Amino acid sequence: MKIAASNFKTAIFLAVKSIRKGNLWTLALIITVISLIFASVILTPSIMTGVTKSMDDQQIAVSGNAIIQPNSDKYYIEGVSQIKSTIAKIPEVLSVSPRLGVSAFFEYQWQTKYSPGDRGNEGNWPVIGIDPSQDAGVTSIAQCIVQGNYLIPADRDMILIGLDIAGNSLESNNNLGGVQIGDTVRLTYPNGVKKEYTIKGIFQTHEMSADRTAFVTRDEIISVLGSASFTDTASQILVKFLPGSNEGAVLAALRSLSIDGVVQSWQEYGGSIGSVVSSFDMIASLISSVTIAVAAIVMFIVIYINVVNRRRQIGILRAIGINSRIILYSYLFQAVFYAVIGMIVGGLLFHFGIRMYFNLHPISLPIGLVRLSVSPMTVELAVLGIMASAIFAGIIPALTVIRQTIIKSIWGN
Repeated sequence: MKIAASNFKTAIFLAVKSIRKGNLWTLALIITVISLIFASVILTPSIMTGVTKSMDDQQIAVSGNAIIQPNSDKYYIEGVSQIKSTIAKIPEVLSVSPRLGVSAFFEYQWQTKYSPGDRGNEGNWPVIGIDPSQDAGVTSIAQCIVQGNYLIPADRDMILIGLDIAGNSLESNNNLGGVQIGDTVRLTYPNGVKKEYTIKGIFQTHEMSADRTAFVTRDEIISVLGSASFTDTASQILVKFLPGSNEGAVLAALRSLSIDGVVQSWQEYGGSIGSVVSSFDMIASLISSVTIAVAAIVMFIVIYINVVNRRRQIGILRAIGINSRIILYSYLFQAVFYAVIGMIVGGLLFHFGIRMYFNLHPISLPIGLVRLSVSPMTVELAVLGIMASAIFAGIIPALTVIRQTIIKSIWGN
């Protein structure tokens, strides 16, 4: 449906006259509402994306970009030194950290227990043996110490525990009840070995599984397991890529090495995190859809009231020979004008107000600090949604009046 140049100019002229002669406060209110709706449409998915990005960053920070697990028929990966040297030949690999993990029974203040049935500050948690310098090159544990210090390779009677095990900030009973650095805990390993450790440091990564883990040195774990055969084995091998690397390509290169183990990406290793992220994306889409629907309804009501109040004027315009399409397009242009100005104001409000505020004051959640993460697609969908709402709100009310007879439009009966 093409518009002749003269008809186009006439429609623009009518739209401009209608806007200029309209109530200034009504115009300001319409633009304010649309700007707030536009900012809201961007804000909601940006918060959700910020949450998922924070979760993803935490997952990578505690597990690296790739994790090599033992095959299903084995408990350990063997020949770790050879695997490390092979992986290191891939140019995009930054660091490699083999880990040797077991589960242990933790006890704090066990000396005060009067019988085996007494339930004190105790629980079962994973204990992972690491080379501190190598692990610090892959994970962020060393940067997440909230009390005490990180491990060094010479530590043998020292342990590093997550805050969720320490219980310093938890209401749950499933922790050690608030241990501090310098306190002594006793660990009982699956092979019956009991060992006392001094807590050297407490860390918090905001990643739930990591914060319920304890670390000692690899030499210490090998000593506890009691066999030199564990020297060249690992429960898992963490691999960190160079920033900006193509993860898919590096994973393909790792899998082509025929390593005797299962190579997983951090997404595959996280498992349940992916479903949480998908849920957040779905929630953000639903909220954005509802918000855009509200925008369409608000603009529809405002323009409909405007059209009804000017029904007699529309009838007179038709009576003097103005084409109905021109009148229809004039109201469509008005709606688009409201939408464009509202989006410009809303965009400025979001960028220089809301976004800057969240950058300075990120949301503190159990998963960490969350900042807004705005994707171009979010902005594009918001613009398309508001424009579609404007077109809907501009055409439908005008069509309702234009379809009336000229006499009914002028006299109202």
